[in-house]
Amino acid sequence: MNAVQQLLRSVPEWVSIKERQQEMATVLASPPGLGGSFPGGFWLMLEVSEHGGVAVSEVQDQRQLPEFCLERHINPDSTFCVFFRSEHPLEDTEAAKTWWSYLAVYLANQVYAKKRGIWPLGSGLSHGDAAHIQIKMEALAEPLGWKDDLWNAIFRGKGWLAEQLPRISKQRDRVVNARSPCPRGCTWKHKLLRKASCYVTSCDAGCNRAHKPILRAECPNRKVIEDLVLNEHERQRIETRIVDSLKVERRVCCGTMKRCPLRKS
Repeated sequence: MNAVQQLLRSVPEWVSIKERQQEMATVLASPPGLGGSFPGGFWLMLEVSEHGGVAVSEVQDQRQLPEFCLERHINPDSTFCVFFRSEHPLEDTEAAKTWWSYLAVYLANQVYAKKRGIWPLGSGLSHGDAAHIQIKMEALAEPLGWKDDLWNAIFRGKGWLAEQLPRISKQRDRVVNARSPCPRGCTWKHKLLRKASCYVTSCDAGCNRAHKPILRAECPNRKVIEDLVLNEHERQRIETRIVDSLKVERRVCCGTMKRCPLRKS
């Protein structure tokens, strides 16, 4: 049984099957929460992908979303990037149900993007192979509570990871100049306030002392900081390569999002 047939055996109540063949199907998807933005739902075509999973796109003559939008996770061939590895094989019935639940979130995110011109922060995913790097970075950041720092940098251009990054070696395997200030902007507090972690909170009210920056060599989380910096350099390099290739193909911004690397300056 191919992946399309697997999905059709686990169709949720908000999906109506309109046409089905062996390796493709047309469905009408109206998940809860679409509101007035897309009152008729989405006419979608499901096809067996080249990876052996399912590729999903809008039916061409029923299209309501941009034909292509990097920031709205619509690929150059108009298929949806529903989630990480969403076009790979489905292992079982539970995987099929999970696929549909992710599609509901994806379509809700399209409603959010249409209204606000941005993709929801927690649902953002870097493009192409950069997604693998982002997932590694999230695993590094989560134990320290830095995932919001990471997401704000990648998807909003805010925070220390979005600023000029510390320099790395030509081999791209280490961060140089450990005697420079920690890029998070942490400073030394009075001894009683020092913690075994990185904090950028201010000192006691009324304190007028100049608090020296913590050098990266002295940072209690130096290894995580440097791993994040190395990975972000690589993530940006991959993303830049993807954007440059799209420009060569003369792909242009659809104009529906506030931030887009394909927008003409």
